[in-house]
Amino acid sequence: MHIDGAPVRSCAMPISAVTTVQKIVTIEGLSSDGSHPVQKAWLALDVPQCGYCQAGMIMSAAALLADKPKPTDADIDANVTNICRCGTYNKVRAAIHLAADGLAKS
Repeated sequence: MHIDGAPVRSCAMPISAVTTVQKIVTIEGLSSDGSHPVQKAWLALDVPQCGYCQAGMIMSAAALLADKPKPTDADIDANVTNICRCGTYNKVRAAIHLAADGLAKS
């Protein structure tokens, strides 16, 4: 999820730590119809396998692209630190670059 635009791991965030929040966005709030460029890139490149990490990866990628519209591989590695049990890191990186290209064109 994003809290005030910053990615946060919801599984490690106690509700008591959320006190002065302006806006919370979950994977469901990223877009109502799956039309966010990151979601579209994930589908286009068939990124998910088991789904364990996908919501966190997508939310981290969306926050990264909001901050850095044209991230480098090093930017992606530093900012998308979710653990993927299936090891689809190369597809994740490619999808983030594809989403960045889509954002640049829109």
